[in-house]
Amino acid sequence: MSFLSSINWIWPAIALAFSIGVALTQYWYKRRNRTKGRVNQEYFKGLNFLLNEEPDKAIEVFIKALEVDSETVELHLALGGLFRRKGQVDRATRIHQNLIARPSLTEEQRLQAIYELAEDYYKAGLLDRAENLFLELKDTATYREIALKGLSRIYQQEKEWKNAIEVTKARRNRKKGGHTKQVSHYWCELAERAIEEKDFEIAAKCLKSALGQDRAAARAVLLKGELDYQQKNYRKALLQWQSLSVSSPKLAGLVVEKVIDCFGKTGDDAGLKVYLLEAIAIPKSDDAFEVWRMASFREFGESSTMQQIVNKLQKEGLSGPAARYLHQKGSDGEIDQKMQRQLLNDFLDRAKDRNIEYTCVGCGFDVKAMYWLCPNCGEWDSFS
Repeated sequence: MSFLSSINWIWPAIALAFSIGVALTQYWYKRRNRTKGRVNQEYFKGLNFLLNEEPDKAIEVFIKALEVDSETVELHLALGGLFRRKGQVDRATRIHQNLIARPSLTEEQRLQAIYELAEDYYKAGLLDRAENLFLELKDTATYREIALKGLSRIYQQEKEWKNAIEVTKARRNRKKGGHTKQVSHYWCELAERAIEEKDFEIAAKCLKSALGQDRAAARAVLLKGELDYQQKNYRKALLQWQSLSVSSPKLAGLVVEKVIDCFGKTGDDAGLKVYLLEAIAIPKSDDAFEVWRMASFREFGESSTMQQIVNKLQKEGLSGPAARYLHQKGSDGEIDQKMQRQLLNDFLDRAKDRNIEYTCVGCGFDVKAMYWLCPNCGEWDSFS
């Protein structure tokens, strides 16, 4: 083993050994009159295994050395939790399984061990096993709330939105309110699925439920427009989407292509001109930006369109597609001196390769595309 590879494991092993040592030392002092010699010997034997990168042998020593009784249950739970936090989930699982198998546990201790094992399974990605244990715990008074929270995490991850709605409502009922935005998004997820499957009746019911949970749910308005668009109700779709220009501009930018298409299909050229001039920010996707730019070019000409892009950039900040377009025009010498003075070359140099368009206001996570649920912190509706 090389020196560098030794460094990779020895410090975590030392930290783990120290943490376990503290817990075992506390236990040993409590019981020194009865088991001092045996525990002391096994304790150092287990630490030696850890420092020699043999954690499996260390676990066996600790389990055998410490019988499970009212005084050692907490020590076993602490040891298992420590392994899970260190990412050694299989070892945490073995400890918690061993604990549950002991007949001497009180009911409260057994429930706590079941909860810890459920968390082990969840972290290991064994969601079915974790679900079964959380379902068992949700019918208990002590663990009902955290079990429902665990089920909510699982159903959200598995995209089982109906189950997610049920358990989240159960959590809300216990707290007499709350989680309305979360449930609204679950209904929107079901509505999106129904729209994709062309089940428009179900989609409409889901969106009604979404707005029933959160009347300010901009995502539900966005999807109502999509539902109308799919059913060729273009004027209704326009009404829905144009209402977002004021209430939620970031979402209005997601449907620029379809809005322009709706104006074309309804023959509303005057409405299209107003929309292009006033109603929207610069689209943040390359395809939508190109559709918007070409529509503006047809209506107002290239020079006016370029000036409008510059004005919007100065007002709204960076947009990758717009910056790349202007950077190319500047390189080709198609921007006059007056407009050149409005632009900073280093600003455009950075912006042309920009890969970040949305940032989570909760945790600062940056992404290229729009997400409803932050993949980093799990917050809904947090990107701007």
